[in-house]
Amino acid sequence: MKFTVYPVHTLLRADQPPRGAAVVIDTLRMTTVAATAMENGCKALWAVSKVEEANELAQSAGALRGGERGAVRIDGFELSNSPLEYTREAVGGRSLVLTTTNGTQAIASASGAPRLYLGCLRNAGAVARLLRGEEDVTIVLAGTGGRFSLEDALTAGAILDRLGPGEDDDMALAARTLYRQNRAAIHELLSPCAHYRHLQAIGYGADLSFCLKEDCADAVPFRLAGEGAFCARTTHETEETK
Repeated sequence: MKFTVYPVHTLLRADQPPRGAAVVIDTLRMTTVAATAMENGCKALWAVSKVEEANELAQSAGALRGGERGAVRIDGFELSNSPLEYTREAVGGRSLVLTTTNGTQAIASASGAPRLYLGCLRNAGAVARLLRGEEDVTIVLAGTGGRFSLEDALTAGAILDRLGPGEDDDMALAARTLYRQNRAAIHELLSPCAHYRHLQAIGYGADLSFCLKEDCADAVPFRLAGEGAFCARTTHETEETK
């Protein structure tokens, strides 16, 4: 299995989409939100780049709107980008449109992948189980404002660690090493980081605790190339179809 990790999504070229499966990671917080929504019964999830797109799609699909700009809920939206809001009571059986500063932009960059998954620490094990059997895996880190974010690399390392040995590029090797050396002290590693500090400063400390827990969710947002909405895939579902 060959592993390629992009440290920021802006390095992906539109004329060279990922081969095989791709995983987009925005640990703080978009892909954690998406996984949590799916875990709690969200039936379909669209990720769009612009607020106007989200409003139009939500109206036509009868969907909830969630997201942020500058880490703060978008005016008029039903939900913010805090995963704690995406309870079964809030999103169970509902469709959802998300737009965020970083995560949904990264999804747009990776949209040419034949199979696209959304990963976070909470579903890292489930993502790894779904990826087994793939020949090429591309992991795309959302970053923050176009710059590298350490928490996304840590999550990439967590997924790679669960997948086991493979043919790593240098960034995949760095992510594995980062995770293996810091898995017992994740908050200590990330607390000096810019996005961690920003979320803590504006009152989202509980989100940090939630987002940085490992293997709490079995649902993985997934879509095929050309599809609009993500649906949930689980390892239970995969085992049943074998």
